[in-house]
Amino acid sequence: MAAIVGLVAGGGRISPDNQRKSAHERRESQLVQVARRQHSVVSRDQLMRIGLRQRTIDDRVNRGRLHRVHRGVYCLFPPPHTVHQHWMAAVLACGGGSALCGPSAAALQDIADLPGLPAHVRSASRTGRDRAGLVVHRGAIDPRDLRIVNGIRAVSADVVLVDLAPELDESELEVVLVAAESKGLVKRGRLGELVAARRGRPGMPKLERLLALEPEIARSGLEVLMLPVARLAGLERPRMNFPVAVPDRDRPLVVDFAWPGLGMVVEADSQRFHGDWERASADRERDQLLALAGWRCHRFVRDRFAEPEWMAARLAALAAAATSTC
Repeated sequence: MAAIVGLVAGGGRISPDNQRKSAHERRESQLVQVARRQHSVVSRDQLMRIGLRQRTIDDRVNRGRLHRVHRGVYCLFPPPHTVHQHWMAAVLACGGGSALCGPSAAALQDIADLPGLPAHVRSASRTGRDRAGLVVHRGAIDPRDLRIVNGIRAVSADVVLVDLAPELDESELEVVLVAAESKGLVKRGRLGELVAARRGRPGMPKLERLLALEPEIARSGLEVLMLPVARLAGLERPRMNFPVAVPDRDRPLVVDFAWPGLGMVVEADSQRFHGDWERASADRERDQLLALAGWRCHRFVRDRFAEPEWMAARLAALAAAATSTC
């Protein structure tokens, strides 16, 4: 029986071998495209959709061309896998509609210094279950609260804050809130709705108190670190990047941290400017202008922020001195 396999532009025929080769190349190209979007991680369903059979998948696993991360989820590269590959694999393992949540979502969005693993995933389906490196939280995700971050599905920062509120103390939670707001990830209206829907549950009073404060935007991780230090010192939250009107200048000076009620300013100095006379002269000029405007300026090298107990004790003493002279 003469079967026409296919015609080329010049009227010739494509041999069965060439047709099989073409189909294989097409599948490989599709596999590369999917893997490239997903940190080199793919699910069995995705592999089968591009034309691979289960026995072909098993053969690739046996030959080391695919590496199992979770049941039905594979990486194109052998372990150790990156944290993003573990996150991607966890979301794929839990099926459609699932997303990173809790500390994993916080780490992915870079709003908290929390362990990213094991991967915490929220899923409304029964597909995923707890296993090594994966913790599944059952529950639906409102479409308004779903984000794609670096190619990985995750709940929004608003949901992350609600998730973490029962687990963190108020100082730690404040750091996450300010970090998220500084990145523009918080929608206060939506966060307020989520808190209201859970009013009375563990952690919600802490979030309500923090939301009652004026939002602060931090330009660096260092500024976020000042928040727990101030709490430890018994001080109110500092105003960050605060404009101070001073004599002989049309524009205000913007200081790192300010406590207007105490007339106290803290500036964080980088050690790389040590010995820079031009910078030192400019700093002295700033300090003198602040003094003329009635503010006390105290400078700390940035390394001191790695010693929160020492910083808190010194801030408390400086605040007490400022209060005694008011």
